[in-house]
Amino acid sequence: MENLELQENGYIMSSIDEYFEILDQEAQKRSKMVAKSLTKYLKRVHSETKFDKLKASAVN
Repeated sequence: MENLELQENGYIMSSIDEYFEILDQEAQKRSKMVAKSLTKYLKRVHSETKFDKLKASAVN
């Protein structure tokens, strides 16, 4: 009986470890997606700022 309980407990613990591993992988995917979109946004904003500066200097 104790052996069965140990097996069940071991299974539950390995399931919990697998679950947290999956959660970590998903969090890492989301972090990468956010980082990519933030990088794209910052590049776009930065290039627009450069363009605006050039446009302003051409007007003056």
